[in-house]
Parts: sequence; C-alpha cells; structure tokens
Amino acid sequence: MKNNIISILVSTLVATLVLGSCSTTKKAGETTVTDAAISLPLKQRLVNTLDSYKDWSTFRTSGKIVIGGKQQFSSTMQLSMVKGKSISVSIRPLLGIEMGKIFITSDSIIVLNKFEKYYIAENLKMISNGIPMNINDMQNIFLARMFELGKGALKADAPTLKSIEKGEGSMMNVTLVPENLGFSYTFAVKGNNEVKALKVSLDGVSKDYYVNYYDHSSTDYGKIANTFELSSMMDGQKISLKLEYDPMYEEWDKPFTERMPIDSRYHRVDGKALLQGWFK
Repeated sequence: MKNNIISILVSTLVATLVLGSCSTTKKAGETTVTDAAISLPLKQRLVNTLDSYKDWSTFRTSGKIVIGGKQQFSSTMQLSMVKGKSISVSIRPLLGIEMGKIFITSDSIIVLNKFEKYYIAENLKMISNGIPMNINDMQNIFLARMFELGKGALKADAPTLKSIEKGEGSMMNVTLVPENLGFSYTFAVKGNNEVKALKVSLDGVSKDYYVNYYDHSSTDYGKIANTFELSSMMDGQKISLKLEYDPMYEEWDKPFTERMPIDSRYHRVDGKALLQGWFK
C-alpha cells in the first residue's frame, strides 16, 4: 500500500465530514412507496421516519470500499462502530489480510498503513473544514439516518429544523440551518422512510459535495442503505468514497473490543503534509 493510497483515505474523509449537494436516481430493485405514505402530512412523515430509528450499541459488517482521487482503489473491508465512541474501517485488499485502517473517535482520526509501518493521527478539525460534526453525526451518515449537526440524532422539534417540503414523486426534503455557520443541509427522504441523499448549500447555492444512498433493506433498527457514495472536490480534484455493506454479515448489539490500532512498531507522519503533497 503506497503513500498515495493513504492520502486518498485521508482526503475522502473530507467528503464524509463536509456533506454535500446531490441528485438521486432510482435503481432496479428499490422498494416502492405506497399512496398512503405519500399522502401523509409531511411533519407526520418526518416523525414516522425518526421513530423508525431504533437505538443500538454496536454495528459490524463486511463489504467493499472504493476510494477515488487521482487514482482508484478498491478493497474488501470490515466496518465496526461503537455508538458514540468509534468508527473503524479495516482495509483488507489481499486474502482478507488487514493492510490499513481508518479509526475515528470523538475528537481524532487515525489512518494506519500497516505495510509501511506508519500512521497519521490528527484532530478531526483537520478534515471537518470547520463544520462542528461529532462521532454521532458521522455514525448517522454511515447508517443513512437524519441528524442535527453537532447534536446527533434529529428530533422533530429540533431548533435548526427550517423546513419540510414536498419533493419529486414521493420525496420529502428536510432542511436544517445551523446557527451562525452560513450554510444549510437537506435530507431527501422517500415515503417508506428511506433516506436517499444529503446535500449542503451555501447562501442558497448547492455545492459540489454530496452523499447518495442506495440498496436499502429493512432491519429491526430501521431502514439501512447497503450502498452509499460520498463525493467532494478538493483543490480542484474530485475525491470519492463508496461503501458497500453485505447484509449477510450485518450484526447489531453484539459486544466486541475495539483497541487503539497503533503501537511502537509504527512511526507518525504529518497528515497535512501528506495530503498537500497528494494534490500538488
């Protein structure tokens, strides 16, 4: 695993944290929406969607990760999350052997290169572009759930909830405006409680950042998107992250131990310098 792969890993996390504009398309095999769901008053539809989110303590799955920047990189991966504490993505490009890891906590990000024995450890502010996201917000993104920025799960009476509007077809657009941050963000939600997209707008103009969700399935914890794509622009270069979950391996509320992935065998490199070098 070369330096440029690690750089892509870091840069695509910008897309994860900096939300974005989006368009949605219907894919074969997606579930349909009943007329009754479409006709529900919009506020009640919002409440129904939020009520479908059941509480959880841990989530694990296997699948595939595709990372795009100046080059494309794909690998099998294992994802594990401890609610409110951590997100871990284990990169396993060869015979299931872990060669790298992304480890996110409430205030930091670690990207580990096990092949070349180095790691990046930075404060989340390095890649959040000033947006006050927390670990709960990021976990909600990974689970295709609506959230209130910096406060975790969205509530129907959230003070930053600006509007709920009818979109195309069965789509409902839920827009929130954080105070004193100069932007808004919108969730596009189908009548069957599937969050299909997330976008951000600055002064009313959509930006080149987006999250699209596909291939939803019903679980005891609500609708989950088994495929989601994040895309962003950084220094004129498009960067992207796609995760595909395998429903056969999804596990909820099963205890496991998540340890800090670095030890004395690894040396630290500067994340900013590595990232800047990638986009020169």
